[in-house]
Parts: sequence; C-alpha cells; structure tokens
Amino acid sequence: MTCLDVSLNFMPAFYAKHIGVTYGEPYYFDPGYRAAVERAEGRFLFETLGRFGVGSPDPQPSPSVFIQPVDLVMRTQGAPWRFPADATVESQGTPWAGLTAEEIAAIDPRQAARHPVIDALVAQYRELQRMYGEQADIFGTKSGTMNIHTPYTTAHQLCGEDLFSLLLDDPGGARMIFAKVWEIYQAIFARVTAVTGARLTRVQLGDCAASLISLRTYRELILPANQALASQFERAGYHSCGRSTHLLTAFRDLPKLDSIQLGPGTDLAVSAQLLPELHLQPLVDPILMLMGDPDMIHRTIEEMLYVTATAPAITLCAWSFDRDTPLENAAALYDAVDRAKPHLQNARS
Repeated sequence: MTCLDVSLNFMPAFYAKHIGVTYGEPYYFDPGYRAAVERAEGRFLFETLGRFGVGSPDPQPSPSVFIQPVDLVMRTQGAPWRFPADATVESQGTPWAGLTAEEIAAIDPRQAARHPVIDALVAQYRELQRMYGEQADIFGTKSGTMNIHTPYTTAHQLCGEDLFSLLLDDPGGARMIFAKVWEIYQAIFARVTAVTGARLTRVQLGDCAASLISLRTYRELILPANQALASQFERAGYHSCGRSTHLLTAFRDLPKLDSIQLGPGTDLAVSAQLLPELHLQPLVDPILMLMGDPDMIHRTIEEMLYVTATAPAITLCAWSFDRDTPLENAAALYDAVDRAKPHLQNARS
C-alpha cells in the first residue's frame, strides 16, 4: 500500500487577504508576534478546510525559528533584506556579482557565522527556550536535518546570471565558488548546532536552479558537488522545482537519496519508473490552483497520483498558493486525494 500525504502551504499574501494578518520583520524576530500569526493561520485553515484534517481549533505555534538558510547566506555576504507586510523576507541583489572566483575563494566563512544576523537567531533561540523549553529549535535542526539550497543554486543567488557564463568559460572557477558556498553553510550550521545541541544526519538539498541547465552541464559540474555533499550524511532528500524530466537520470546518481521533490511539468510517470524506491513528492502547480476549476484540479491530481502509484510513498507538495487561490480549489485537491486512495491501496499489492 502506498502511503499518501498532502503538504499544504499558502503564501503570506493569502492570509493577509483573508484574515488581515501582517508579517514584516516582527514575524521573524519577535517570537510572540509570530506565535499570534501562526495561531490565526491555523484557526482559519480549520474553519475552512478542517473537514480534511487541516488546521486546528487550538493551533500550537512552532517552537522553531526558521529563515531560509539561503537568505541567511545572502545576508551574511552583504545582501540587504526587505520585509514585506504580506510576503516572506526578500534578499536583494547579487552580492558576489563582479567578483572573481579567486576573490570569492578568499572569503572567510567564519565571518558569516559571526555575522549579526546569526547573533540575532541565537538570541531568539534563547527566548524560544524560555517559551517552549527543549522544544525550541533553529531551522528544525533537532530533527537531524540540514535544510539548505545546493551550492550551485545558492551561487546563482549570490552571483546572478554571471554564474552561467562561468559554468561555460571557467568550470574550475565555478567549482571554487561551490566549495566556498558549502564552507559558509557548514560554518553557519556549526554555530547553530553548537547552540541547539543537534546532530545532523540528513541533508535536504534545494536545487531550484537545476532545471535551467542541460543534462551535460549538470552531470559535469553540479552533480559531483551534490554527490560529495550528500555522501557526508546518512540520508538525503532533493528538490528540483522546475521542469526536470531531462535531469532524472542524473538524479538517480545522488547518494543516500530517500525522497525527491519534482516541479510542475516534470514527467511523473518517467520519474516513478526511474526512481522506483524513492518517496515521490510532486509539486502541485500553483497556477493550476489559482486559475483552474475544481473539475480540472480533480483530473490533474488524480492523474498525478495514478502515474506515481507504484512509489512507496507520495506527498503532494501543495505549496506557494497565492493571495487569490480559491478555497474551493484547495478543497478539490483534498477531494481528489480521497478519491484516489482506493487505487493507491491496490497499486503496490
């Protein structure tokens, strides 16, 4: 029997529209304020989608502070942050644009770990300890998972489009940059885990820029860096949120892999054939959820589940649903999952 789950996430703009909450800087650095927002979100989800097991009449806020580590890397390298009232924190600019690979290689990763933004995270953790005791956490490290973007995708954020020229003209320089990104992540997480006492045994690699390159470039430059990184852990998960069919054969060569998240447009039938032992986590197209009607959503979700039914586990990643996503479309997604369950129960028998 295939295990089936749904991971649901609305954008902050959705909640700002429906229940009037705002985010901004306090959401990230004021645990009491963040707890109030999270309780409001959970109650709203229960009121609207509670029949599907979503939300709670008495939601408990997260005892963990979470800012995307890629944004922390960006901030430690000089990128300004913007805190919209109805969106997540935004890193501005490309702080490594114009630097040579040699200049980047000379950056001291210890400076990143000592940056004031990391000091602020540690201070917030101490406050969370007072509020939640041993449940307090940073990035969910106490689960044992290191959740980061890959050196390549992070380098794309830091360098901008210059990185693609480097991949073609100076592969050795690109490798130097990937190595520096990994050193910075290691330094930041070393400080965090020294505070939380966590032991990291699993890595979750977000490779949002993977689909932008050819299979040849991925195999020659990106895959080796990812393999070296993943091999340092007991288990690994991978995320490629773009159209990634052309990279599936390379994804098979990632070591320790137990799950993979694949973006809209990726051939899920081929994914299930090439990656038969992995927990498949297809991303539901947020444009479909925004602009489609319930019948279209039923057909799309049922087809996604039908072609992946032989996987040992499936999680539909229903993420980044924006301000105007109709709630009836979210309900249609859950209806489609319920309809598909009998088929999934027989698929692996």
